[in-house]
Amino acid sequence: MELTLSQLRSITLGALKIEQEADGFHFYRITPTQTAAFTRATESFGPKCLTTSGIRLDFYTDSSHLSLSWHKARTTTRKMLYFDVLVDGDPVINCGTLDCGKQPEGSFSISLPEGSHHLQVFFPTLTIPVLRSVVLDDGASLTPHLPSMRILIHGDSITQGYDAQHPSGCYANLVARHYDAEIVNQAVGGACFNPEVVEPVGDFDFVLVSYGSNDWSKKNPDAFKADAAAFMYRLNEFYGHVPRFLVLPVWRGDIDERTDTAGDFMVCREWLRKIASDRSIQPLDDFDLLPHDTHLLSDGYLHPNDQGFIPYAQRLIALLDARLPY
Repeated sequence: MELTLSQLRSITLGALKIEQEADGFHFYRITPTQTAAFTRATESFGPKCLTTSGIRLDFYTDSSHLSLSWHKARTTTRKMLYFDVLVDGDPVINCGTLDCGKQPEGSFSISLPEGSHHLQVFFPTLTIPVLRSVVLDDGASLTPHLPSMRILIHGDSITQGYDAQHPSGCYANLVARHYDAEIVNQAVGGACFNPEVVEPVGDFDFVLVSYGSNDWSKKNPDAFKADAAAFMYRLNEFYGHVPRFLVLPVWRGDIDERTDTAGDFMVCREWLRKIASDRSIQPLDDFDLLPHDTHLLSDGYLHPNDQGFIPYAQRLIALLDARLPY
């Protein structure tokens, strides 16, 4: 059976909206007004808002097979497009392409063990697929998984998932898997604190924010502090009733370069600590969340690869576990 729009909506986590158009299914994690705000800041952010970071299908089925196909994929500043499938928590396939500009369509079909099993299909984090179809056996059961909590995430490239080939292994999805949570990941690579992108988009158990690294390299001190404070004011306006966390900027390979904008990296971290603390937003401070090991970085200085995201997520989860009231 080919899943309908209604069925897909029932088993999708991390999407604010799913639309069926003539060419297939489109999934959205960021609202149109937020997309407009990101685009006003930097035009190239618009396409990044359409990527499917944090979106997954999550369900139980007794089907003996699963097939999925996509087409009309679009690149952003990255080209790789991969889907991950987990069965009962174990990875079984990572399917896609290193360059969806050259290979904009694809599919996979896998056999499933006998009986009912928990399936998770993690969508690409950095590019934009159009889903053509998801197919199970005719008459197979289909039961949505109900997550234990819901998390809203704001941030920049590392939070969006740069540069994991396995979407299930970027830190935001590792956090989701640890807490059995749905995440709405509204991170956009290259983005800074921008109060205009904060909107009420649902009910959440907590909010995680990770901006500041790009602000350090792009803004003067006054703009850095004003934009961070305005963002946190808006965050409190809409989500002041749940725990809110700010990940202080983590190590990057070029921090010893004093920029001609915000200045000293470590001083900027302290500004953010105070701005957050003064607004009852809990700073999460682990300068070494990102290991200082170029083998764990896709570009040698900033973005983790699949192996680099593992210690990043582990250390972040430890910080959250020590502070969450659950």
